Amino acid sequence: MGFVRNCWYAAAWSSEVQEQPYHARIIGEHILLFRGEEGQVIALSDTCPHRFAPLHMGKIVGDTIECPYHGLRFNAEGRCAHNPFDPKTKLLAVRISAYPVVERDRFIWIWMGDAERADPALIPDFPWLNQTDVYTMSGEQIMRQPLDYELVLDNLMDLTHGQFVHPTTLGNESIATGALKTRQEGTRVYSDRWNPDGDAPALFVLPGVVQAGDKVDYWNEMRWDPPGAYYLEVGVTLAGRPREEGHFLGSVHMLTPVDEENCVYRYLLFRTFQPGNDEVTRSLEELANYAFRSEDEPMIKAVQDRMAGRAFWDMKPVVLKTDHAGILVRRTLEKLKQMEMAD
Repeated sequence: MGFVRNCWYAAAWSSEVQEQPYHARIIGEHILLFRGEEGQVIALSDTCPHRFAPLHMGKIVGDTIECPYHGLRFNAEGRCAHNPFDPKTKLLAVRISAYPVVERDRFIWIWMGDAERADPALIPDFPWLNQTDVYTMSGEQIMRQPLDYELVLDNLMDLTHGQFVHPTTLGNESIATGALKTRQEGTRVYSDRWNPDGDAPALFVLPGVVQAGDKVDYWNEMRWDPPGAYYLEVGVTLAGRPREEGHFLGSVHMLTPVDEENCVYRYLLFRTFQPGNDEVTRSLEELANYAFRSEDEPMIKAVQDRMAGRAFWDMKPVVLKTDHAGILVRRTLEKLKQMEMAD
């Protein structure tokens, strides 16, 4: 399968990297994240070049990380800045990989490819995550899943599965018959669905939103940026009423591949209804966790097991009109990989 390298991956929530060194595995590589003296995030290879100890097991000393095995220290450029056995001689020729890193919109973003191409302007924007005065936020969620992240991308880009995989949680019968619009702008893909005159998904049946039995117009709109950054908005308004009168639940979904068979799924929910209601917040967190962990994950894992390591296109999948957005995502990723191979 392989991975795109010249792009920004979500390495962690900012809150995950605090006073202690943090280990992440991204596209098969072991990464160390830690904060320097001014609070800045530093990203290095997590393997000491001396005897290959995991550096995240060491300690932070100023703007350096000290290896837990023999005490070599590495600075933000990945150079050995201190040798305890010969303090007067700095082994500046000894170095490990250092990665461009940016902290933005609650995430720590890391560039895994050519550092000279690491343009922060390419980081997808998630301004909603900073608007705590506008939306009621859930907690920052993390799921470690035994899944090929490209299969999770497929799952998110085609929300028609909601009627069948999430019939009592996130979906309703109108999803399969709604109007779908798919478009691409650069490497960004949009998939917008309008589902009129159906039953409301369970998550919206709340006082002040809709009542059980109400017919609603239901929208779900997905935005994807490579390699695995999503913004999803789902909302309802009473059937036939303007969308502006309705309510919506927004969410950010961040897929980071660990390797070809595992990924980390980070997400956060925010909403316009029932502001400040902690009970509703907990209920929505539980609903989302159940849907993702107990409904999506077993289905995707069953697909992955049935594929048995075979490439997606080699299995000659049937393509439905509802697959358009997912196909665009796969083709965009493949094009980016091919461009890197041609460099």
